[in-house]
Amino acid sequence: MAKARPPLIQIFGLSLLAGVIISLISMPLGKYTAEIMGKYITISPWQEIAAAAILGIFYFGLIIYLFALLIAGLSGKNILLYLASELRSRELVPLKFKMSKGYWLADAYRDISSLFEGFIQSYMACKLEKDKYSMTINTFLDPNLRKEIEERGIHEIYIGGKKKTATIFFSDLRGFTAMTEYYDPDRVITILNDYLSMATKMIDKHGGRVNKYIGDAVMAVFEEPSKYRTILDYDNAVTASLDIQREFKALMKKWRAEIDPLLNLGLGIGLARGQVVSGNIGSQTRMEHTVIGDTVNFASRLCSKAGDGQVIIPEELHALMTGMLETDALEPVEIKGKTGMYNIYSVINRKMITG
Repeated sequence: MAKARPPLIQIFGLSLLAGVIISLISMPLGKYTAEIMGKYITISPWQEIAAAAILGIFYFGLIIYLFALLIAGLSGKNILLYLASELRSRELVPLKFKMSKGYWLADAYRDISSLFEGFIQSYMACKLEKDKYSMTINTFLDPNLRKEIEERGIHEIYIGGKKKTATIFFSDLRGFTAMTEYYDPDRVITILNDYLSMATKMIDKHGGRVNKYIGDAVMAVFEEPSKYRTILDYDNAVTASLDIQREFKALMKKWRAEIDPLLNLGLGIGLARGQVVSGNIGSQTRMEHTVIGDTVNFASRLCSKAGDGQVIIPEELHALMTGMLETDALEPVEIKGKTGMYNIYSVINRKMITG
């Protein structure tokens, strides 16, 4: 279907025609009116001139008004048809929207009202869809990640990533797999959701972001801040881990009171800091934003070494936080995929720093 164009030529032609007609009939009409009045009404010359002027103004105004109505009806209709076509092509009004067939000014008013109503309906429908999308995407995607994606240009969604320094957090429930064999699925889901909600809240509170849930495990990222900020990603990660262990104990009391007094679950946490690659992996049709690298694997392995209630950190992270933590040195361990023995520490408490 050919795209409608603004009827500018028609408007100009009608305006020119109206001007010519008005100029041709205004003088004869005034003279004819004066002759008729002179036959039936005796008036002075001055009164005759005044009456002619008044009638001339009246008829002239009436002609202008009538032609204005005609031009407004014809040109306004074409303008509204063009506007409706444009709005339909951009899906700003329903595709089934139709204009009236009349060309009078009243029809133009009705069309304007209908067009505005259709536009408002489409706008409200779009707003509802946008609100629904925002609520859904915020549920399934970290708000910080969503903001980062939305700030990119349309051609900046790509497969690949960038190197960053970050502290990686892994947590894992001890005894969860065995528990699933003995409890109804509803209770298992309740326990898991309580734990994941609590862990996510603590991670968000301390400036991290959950990267993914892996069954009963949580992987989170605490990225190194810009040089103009004084916060420390690894300090935030350690503080969040200690808060999660404390809140987990409170959850255990709740579950034992509400679900089973004999419930036996534990929580282990591992942290590691270093370079990671952050970005999109997958295919052009299905992507996942994640972080990968040796640091991620190291944090996962340390988590597997953590017992119930422990937050395990490696020697490098322990050195960065010298004087900030109360820790227990553990026996050196082998790490799967790495050579040699590694010194690890269990964090007991984050010391208060004064002065």
